[in-house]
Amino acid sequence: MVVLAGASWLYVGAPGLAPGSVSALGSKLGLSHPAVVAAPSADVAALADEAHLSAAGKSLFYGTNPTLLGARAFAGQCGDGQAQHALSAGSTVGCFEQGTNSIVLYEPADPRLHGSVVTSAAHETLHAAWAQLTDAEQTALTPLLSAAVAAIPAADPVHAQIADSVGTHPDHLPTEMFAYVGTQVWRPGGLAPQLEATYARFISDRAALVAVYTGWNGMLEKMATDIQAASQALATRQAENAQSQAQYAADAASVAYYRTAYQSKVAQVAAMSAGQQARLELSWAWWDGTTLPMAPAQVTLARAAALLTRDEAALPPREAAIQSEAAAITTEHTRVQSLVADLQRLQKEIDPSAS
Repeated sequence: MVVLAGASWLYVGAPGLAPGSVSALGSKLGLSHPAVVAAPSADVAALADEAHLSAAGKSLFYGTNPTLLGARAFAGQCGDGQAQHALSAGSTVGCFEQGTNSIVLYEPADPRLHGSVVTSAAHETLHAAWAQLTDAEQTALTPLLSAAVAAIPAADPVHAQIADSVGTHPDHLPTEMFAYVGTQVWRPGGLAPQLEATYARFISDRAALVAVYTGWNGMLEKMATDIQAASQALATRQAENAQSQAQYAADAASVAYYRTAYQSKVAQVAAMSAGQQARLELSWAWWDGTTLPMAPAQVTLARAAALLTRDEAALPPREAAIQSEAAAITTEHTRVQSLVADLQRLQKEIDPSAS
C-alpha cells in the first residue's frame, strides 16, 4: 500500500519535490512514467499561474512536461488516438496523452490570442486530473457533468466542441465534459458542490479561469459584432449618399432647365414693344414648387431671377458635401475591410491546421 501510494504521488509530479528529482525515484519503483520531469520553463510556469492552477494542479501540469508549439511544429502532434483534446474553431489546439503522461499545446503567434493557450493548458491539466480520480469519483461526477452540460444553451459552441473532442471514442465523454465545463462554464454560485469541490483541488479560482476563456473568445465575438454593425452603418451611408447624389442630379437638371426657360422668357419680353411690356403680366410655378403669382412681367422676371440666383448658389455646397461624404465612405470602407482582414487573420491563427 505504501508503494502504491508513493507511486500515485510520484505519478502526479511528486508535489513538494523540485522538478527533475522524480526520474531517480521512478526508476527505483519501476514506473514507466513520468520519465523525467524537467523544471518548468518561465513560459510554462507563467502559463500555470495564468490558468489559476492550484499547487496540485501545477504538479500535474509540470509532471506532463508540457510542450508549447507554434503552428508548424504543432502539426501532427495530436492525432485521433487515445489523447484527450482541446478544440478551437473545429481544430485541435492541445492534447493530453495519458500513456506517456504528456501535454502538447498550440500557442498562437498573435499575443491577442494568448488566452487560448491558457485555456488549453487548464483544459489538458483537467484531463490529467480526471485520470487521477478514482473510479468511484468519476462515477459520481459523471451525472453531475452531464446535468451541467445539459443546462448550457443549445447554441453554445461547447456542445460541438465536446462532440468533436469525443469523436469516435465515446468513453472519452466524461473526461471531455470535465475539461470543457471546468474551463468554459461558470454560473453564479458555481455548479454542483461536489463538482466544484473536485475542480477546486486543481484550480484555485475557476471563475477567473473561465473569464480567461470568455475574454479571448469574447474579443473575437465582439470583433465580429463590431464589423457587422460597421458594415450595416456603411451600407446605410452608401444608400443615403447615393440618394443624395440622385436628388442633386435631378435638382441640378431642374435648375438648368429653368435657367434656360428664364433666359428665353427674358428674351421674349425684351423683343416686345415698351407698351406691350407695360401691359404684360406673368405668373410662374418654379421647379421647387414656389409660386410666383400674376404680376407685371418685370416684377415676375425679377423674382424669377432671384430664385435662380438662390438655386445656383445652393448647388455647389451640396455637391461638395456629397463628394466629401463619398470620400468618407471610401475611407470607412477601407477601415471595415481592414477589420475584416484582421478578424480573418485571428480566426486563421486560432486554428493551427489553417495556420
